[in-house]
Amino acid sequence: MKKIFITSLFAIIPSIAICETEERNWKPYLGLNMGINASEVTAHSEDFFDFGAVFNFEAGARYKKRYRLALNYQSRAEVSELFQILFGHVIAIENNAIRINGYYDYVSLKHFAMYIGGGLGGDRYDYKITNRYDNTTTEKHGITFTAGATTGLSFSFWHLAIDLGFSFDYIANPQIYSYGPNIGLRYNF
Repeated sequence: MKKIFITSLFAIIPSIAICETEERNWKPYLGLNMGINASEVTAHSEDFFDFGAVFNFEAGARYKKRYRLALNYQSRAEVSELFQILFGHVIAIENNAIRINGYYDYVSLKHFAMYIGGGLGGDRYDYKITNRYDNTTTEKHGITFTAGATTGLSFSFWHLAIDLGFSFDYIANPQIYSYGPNIGLRYNF
């Protein structure tokens, strides 16, 4: 995963130089955000509900103040419900995704904006099922499709912006529908 992160940074750094034109229509930014999400998970023919944390790192550019395009790295983990853990088996899933996200500020004032956004990409998953009865373990790894949508508010001052939003994410395999609030910080160059 470190290789993907480093490769992503090397892909973004030249875009910052491209963005530096006389007109400065494109303005680069870096962002971090975290959230607590509720997730509906289907893995290994079983369904469970989970609360977990999600972490996002984003590098992108803003176009004419209302539009943003970014490369997003997302990391999350899911663990099966307490009832399953105590009386059956444990399902632990780790997801690391790379997505291209686009945003539109449908309200754009000097220090305040309201936005919507969406993105598509790929997800690398690892999941492990441990059966508590016979102590057997099953592991699966792979790459799958991911998509997401978000909406929120942005408060900006100087080069910083604070984002308060609500996100929905879908991961194809193991199937995860995840939704919840998030808070983030962006630095605009």
